[in-house]
Amino acid sequence: MGELVKRFSGFSYSAQGGLQRDGKRIHLGPQARQLLEMLLESPGVLITKGEIAARLWPDRAASDDSIDRCAYLLRKPLRDAGGEELIATAYGRGLSLRGTVETIDACAAQTLRLAPLSEPHILDLWQTAYELAGDRTREGFARAQEAIASAAQIDPGNPAVWSLAADIAAGRVVRGFLRPAQAAGMIEDFAGRALGILRDHTPALAVLGWARGALRGKIAEGLALLDQAVAIDPLYGKARVYRCWLLAAADRLDEGIADCEEGLANSPHDQALLSLHAWLILCAGDLERARRYARDGLELRPDAATLHLVMSIAYSLQGVHEQAVSAARRAVASSPDDPLQLTVLAYALARAGRAEETQALIGRLVQDAELYAPPCFLGAAFFALGKRAEALEAIRRGLSEGCPWSSFARVDPRFVALRGAIDGFSHPQQAEARPAG
Repeated sequence: MGELVKRFSGFSYSAQGGLQRDGKRIHLGPQARQLLEMLLESPGVLITKGEIAARLWPDRAASDDSIDRCAYLLRKPLRDAGGEELIATAYGRGLSLRGTVETIDACAAQTLRLAPLSEPHILDLWQTAYELAGDRTREGFARAQEAIASAAQIDPGNPAVWSLAADIAAGRVVRGFLRPAQAAGMIEDFAGRALGILRDHTPALAVLGWARGALRGKIAEGLALLDQAVAIDPLYGKARVYRCWLLAAADRLDEGIADCEEGLANSPHDQALLSLHAWLILCAGDLERARRYARDGLELRPDAATLHLVMSIAYSLQGVHEQAVSAARRAVASSPDDPLQLTVLAYALARAGRAEETQALIGRLVQDAELYAPPCFLGAAFFALGKRAEALEAIRRGLSEGCPWSSFARVDPRFVALRGAIDGFSHPQQAEARPAG
């Protein structure tokens, strides 16, 4: 008896030949292959997230983000090859394979057999980088960048490796572990390499669009790239995250919220979408609704520390200061050196009247040359201390330097009393684009 081949919905799969359709191999990473094998073993049966995690990550805990990413890396090649939505999602529970599966003998069927994949170690590095970046700590991001650099050296022709390198750089600058100019250069380089290999590579288009808009101030250009990315693959959640960010920067906050909600309809456990959704509702001024969404999001994703930050800011604005400080400390506990989270803690402390602690924390952030505390978030802490001039200078600096969080400066509810002054500020590249006079 020869090798067993699984046939389903026009596809065939075997351990030796991999996934194929019409005699052509369809590339899958090692964990996407394992997930497909699980689904093929029990077609139509719900495979729980716990079962998936135990099989794919036997030696470490796996987050919902990891499982969602793995499902995406299987869904996309199936869909691109003509397999429309073969994988069903039971939200919060698991996955199942639609349709029937036929098992045949490869020799008897004379199935085309190709050489086994030769690059699983490259994709292991890729997956390792994704997992490390997922913990959103300074050390995690640094190790992730090292892992993906190794993968890129081994296989420079893989666009997914380069786009993930760009996403890691974006994650680092958002948290304050990389300076905006450096991040912008890295993303342009990495995403450009990916697009040079595959011109419509969705992840690369998405992160490049975000960098052009959020870091370089070219919002219209960035949105055009993101519109293209979402049109190519509406289910790619990160493209929605990046586009919502720029919609807010373009004073299209309601559209950004609606786009988040559309993304969450497809990926209800996506940590970044949950966090950005709550943040945009906060920026729209609905504090109670923002708190409720943040609380509900934490029930789905207890690891989404940014949701604690949304709750903290909402509590501070409502004058519930002890709860605000507690919520910010819960976020900081997950990553004690995270500049973004520490600036929110500084704001909560300042609003609570704890000026000495606030000053000490701001001093710590400013003195650490390896960190880039978002200037507009520092500005919020300064303003809460009654230091209007320092607050405006920090906001101006953030816009000048291309801090990604400056995209929200005009809608951040902490700056309601400063909006008249902030409206006079602009990103340098936006100012250059304006006609003279």
